Parts: sequence; structure tokens; C-alpha cells
Amino acid sequence: MRPTQWIKNGFVFMPLIFSGRLLVQDDLTRVLYMCAAFCLVSSATYVLNDYLDLEQDKVHPVKRKRPLASGEISVTAALALMGVLAVAAALVLLLAVRDPLYGAFALLAYVTLQVVYSVKLKDVVILDVLTIATGFLLRVLAGAAVISVGVSSWLILCTFSVATFLALGKRRHEVVILCDDAVCHRPVLENYSVQLLDQLLQVTTTSTFIFYCLYSVISSPGDGWQHEKMIFTIPMVTYGIFRYMYLIYQKEDGGSPTAMLLTDPPLLICAIVWLILCIGIIYYPVP
Repeated sequence: MRPTQWIKNGFVFMPLIFSGRLLVQDDLTRVLYMCAAFCLVSSATYVLNDYLDLEQDKVHPVKRKRPLASGEISVTAALALMGVLAVAAALVLLLAVRDPLYGAFALLAYVTLQVVYSVKLKDVVILDVLTIATGFLLRVLAGAAVISVGVSSWLILCTFSVATFLALGKRRHEVVILCDDAVCHRPVLENYSVQLLDQLLQVTTTSTFIFYCLYSVISSPGDGWQHEKMIFTIPMVTYGIFRYMYLIYQKEDGGSPTAMLLTDPPLLICAIVWLILCIGIIYYPVP
């Protein structure tokens, strides 16, 4: 079920925070339910992915220790768990939204994308990375749908750009650590080289930084509040990007961005301080 990966579902909270409605109890409750639904359904897709990647995971130095790849859990038990998680996600979703069809569409789009990714798109160069990034974007859109707020175009650009950045870092790590076994683990890696991924990372690093700077200066919460002071969060974002690049290039890390966030104290502190600054600026403005 990979509960450590649930931190990705925190993107569901972005529209709630940046729309200025974090302190609205009803909205917060609904977003919490939506986040729980995403945790359940993402775990179901992880089970499906592990089932489909069973043979490839056996040659991966880390993934071969997963329950299915190691033989600790049978295929039948894993698929049964997947079904239970999917049903539980549907039940939780009913608690999350005023209009079940509205929220269900966003969650269903995410599930469909993950299934298509597991079956086909993970083997298509470039599209595999963009599919991962789109999954993060759907989380943001689901968070907006559940409380019926619009999503800033800048928030969409920032989300998609940073998610692409993280996905490329993950691919680079796989190419570097697996070397000759890379293709056996993930066939699409045959189409990637360290040089290509480095160039793509440079593009996404630059776009992520520019998009966030523009977002912090131009955008404003949904009710019209001006919050130009968001510019003071740019140093934290800059440090976070540079720290991640340092871990990728100097420490040869990046296989799991969520694991890096949870195990690298400077990166974790940076994320926490950034979040505190954002909430403080938006909800407790200083004249």
C-alpha cells in the first residue's frame, strides 16, 4: 500500500490553502475525506502496478524486497486487497463532496490515468514522465472540485512543472543505479540517458522557479485578497529546488522524492517553513 507515498496526496490541500478557505471547517472536512479517498485508491493502483511489474521488480535492488516481488504475499491476496481498497475509496468519496458526480469525476480520471499508465504509458518515453505529473495535477483539481473553487492557472503551471521535475529526477536515479539492468527493470529506460535527463531537468528546474515566482507575485487567493508578500516564500522554494538538485547529482539520490522529503532533514525543514510562511501570509496578513 506504500503509506509513505500518501504524502503526495497533500497536493489535494493546495486549492484549500491558497483559496483562503483553510479555516472553513466544512471545506476542510471535505478535503480531508477526498485526501483519504486518494490515499486508498492510490494504494489500490500501487498493488496493480506491483502485480504488473512483478518480474521487473525482481531485478531491482530495492523493489525486489516488496511483498509481491519477494513472494511474501500471494497474487490472489494482493488482488483481493486492491478490490477492498477501491471499494473503500468509493465509500469515503461519498462523504467528501456535495455533488458526488463532481468529485467522482476527478477521482475516476486519476484512477483511469494510473491504470493506463501501469498497462501502457509507463513504457512510452516522455509520456511516462508527463503521466506522473498529470497525476499530481489531478490531485489539485480534485481538491478544488470538492470545495467548488476555481484553480489559478499559475497553480496548475507550478504543480505540473514541479511534478515533472520530480519525475525526471526519479528516472535519472533509476538509470544511474541500475546501469545495465535498467532495461530489465523498466523497458522505457532504454530510451533515456543521463545526458538527456540532465537537459530535461535543466528545463523543468528553470520553468518551476519562474512559474512559482510569477505565481507568488501575480496570483491572489480566490476571494480577491492581494498577497504580494508571497514573494518572501521564494527563497524557501529556491533552496528546496537547489537541495533536491544537490541530492540528485552529489548524493545520486532521487529514486523516491517522498522518501527524500521524509529522510532529508534540510529538505523537510524547508518544506515545513514554506508551508508555515504561506499560511501566515494568506491567513494572518500584516499591514
